[in-house]
Amino acid sequence: MFAVHARAPFFVIQAAQARLSDGGRIINISSGAGTRPIQVAPIYSMAKAAINNLTHALAMELGPRGITVNAVAPGWTKTDMNAAVRENADMVKAIEADTALGRFGESSDIAAVVAFLASGQGRWITAQVIEASGGYRL
Repeated sequence: MFAVHARAPFFVIQAAQARLSDGGRIINISSGAGTRPIQVAPIYSMAKAAINNLTHALAMELGPRGITVNAVAPGWTKTDMNAAVRENADMVKAIEADTALGRFGESSDIAAVVAFLASGQGRWITAQVIEASGGYRL
């Protein structure tokens, strides 16, 4: 779990750094679990907290090159990872009731945030972990 969610992004970024143009973008994928740990998934939560920290550290390191480094932290989003949760009607009802926008996110919701950060419009945003959760657990 830690190798996939923390070590792999670290080594990918490390390998890409020298090839990344000045003014480029690094966008990590975190999770709301990085700041609000999930009791049944402590290693996952820990790995996403590590991504958040890596995002901040790299933003400081790469800022002089004009490279922005951010992370997007999805909330409950319809993915294979939570298919079993979505099969439980009571869990779905509870999650949707605890989400300001009243639904699970779609992958396109997350992709839109990533696209914004990658665009020229995101040029002044760096060192941020942007939660894209539809307002889960406000």
